[in-house]
Amino acid sequence: MTPPTAPDPRDRTSSDPIARVQRELLTLGRRGTARVRREDEVLSVVDRSLLTYIQDNPGCRAVDIAAHFQLNRSTVSRQLAALLEHGYVAADDDAPGGSRGIALRLTPAGSRAFDQSTRTVLDSVARRLEGWSETDLEAFARMLERYNAAPDE
Repeated sequence: MTPPTAPDPRDRTSSDPIARVQRELLTLGRRGTARVRREDEVLSVVDRSLLTYIQDNPGCRAVDIAAHFQLNRSTVSRQLAALLEHGYVAADDDAPGGSRGIALRLTPAGSRAFDQSTRTVLDSVARRLEGWSETDLEAFARMLERYNAAPDE
């Protein structure tokens, strides 16, 4: 028995809600990247995603980050190398060793850069959401959380 195949993306019309969600998520990502470039942010979108994960999961390892973002471990290692080189991330000397790699933590410089970048991003998001009701904001946040929590194939 062969597994079902995904529908041909060309069959999706502009009124199809799944196609609309995908387009809007794509636009969201592109605007985030453009904002970072436009504002000469120290941290890229990729940097912020890694630092967010490390901040939320102190002592995590590259393998944990790769699993979370569903990336190849070598990709994450390359991305982490730049953060280590800039002094934003360091090995957590207090974490137990193991064969799964180096435990990571944010450095004070990493925390400062992350906090500044977070303020900039949150200000930008807040401006886009001006005029939304608290009910709409809660619903939007819940829907995004639900979307991101859904299992992949």
